[in-house]
Amino acid sequence: MSVKPPPLWEQVTSSSSAGETLEHVGAALLGGARTKAAPTASDADAAIERSSTARRYPVDHADVGNLDTSQDYRASVPTLAIDIGGTKTSAALIDEDSDDAFLKHTSWTSPPTAEDGIEQILTTCTPWAQRAAKAGVSFGGQFDFPTQTCIRSMHVPGWEGVAISRRLGEHFGFPVITDNDANVAALGEYQAAPRDQRDPLLYVTVSTGVGAAIIVDGTPLRGAHSLAGELGHLPISHDKTCNCGQQGCLERAVSGYWIERDHGQLAEYYLQDPQHHAAWIADLAQGIWSATVLLDPALIVVGGGMSAQGDRLAEPLRAELTRKAEQSHRTAPALELGDPSGRTVLLGAASMTREVARGSRG
Repeated sequence: MSVKPPPLWEQVTSSSSAGETLEHVGAALLGGARTKAAPTASDADAAIERSSTARRYPVDHADVGNLDTSQDYRASVPTLAIDIGGTKTSAALIDEDSDDAFLKHTSWTSPPTAEDGIEQILTTCTPWAQRAAKAGVSFGGQFDFPTQTCIRSMHVPGWEGVAISRRLGEHFGFPVITDNDANVAALGEYQAAPRDQRDPLLYVTVSTGVGAAIIVDGTPLRGAHSLAGELGHLPISHDKTCNCGQQGCLERAVSGYWIERDHGQLAEYYLQDPQHHAAWIADLAQGIWSATVLLDPALIVVGGGMSAQGDRLAEPLRAELTRKAEQSHRTAPALELGDPSGRTVLLGAASMTREVARGSRG
């Protein structure tokens, strides 16, 4: 009698190191009983290049066609991608073999608790899962990648200790891999960036909260405890207490959540005032410059909802970083704006299901 192998989540937690975990997860994601051959690196890169075109010219394909679970259709094996944010949750069914990667795309206001959030994901995504073979998930908070367990969300209670990949995988019946939202978005932006100008890449997301990720040679630098890139909790010059317990955090000064809490206005209205906006740029530049001094990135991509400001954000931020670089006799990194729509995060979630098969810098 054959012995049934342990499920993916048990394989993940039994590995002795992050590197072994990645190899284990990757094999499960890209191998197994599925009939479609695992995509090669060149196939993956080509698919993401096509996906990047769809990102740069976003069209909301909220519901494309009828659900088709025929054997011929399933040969293309789309990927389910989910982005769990503090304010909004999004999901997409992504076919990386298609010129327009988004087969389905929807979003909703994130429920007030983790359990409600999971139930809404299951309700929305279960019909789509019939067409998928694997899923990538972006989690808007601290996340332990080797054990695939949520550490905490700064904005939604109840996520502590939730084995989100296991919960979703048990329900959907296929492997699920999760990482924090900054790492996932950074993977999507890395694939969209010019190949000779992106290593290393520092991705900064400014939205409900503030996060960051570092991509080196195509893989996220996660750190020994999966907490690398917590840019939002670098101290800058103020004395207000953050949700993390520290005083003076960058996120406490510039995030949409805290702007609304402190000033009683949504960030988009509060920052219309030129003086408020200039002070906000100065605080954001201070935090990003600290990361620049430490990491020396070739490219900084600023994403998240705040990047919808366009040149009103990019031009003064570039100028301030250039000024700081000249004072320090350094070369300022290139700075570009990411995708404010959230589609890049979903593309990154899909690409993550291949990235894990290649290993990580841990």
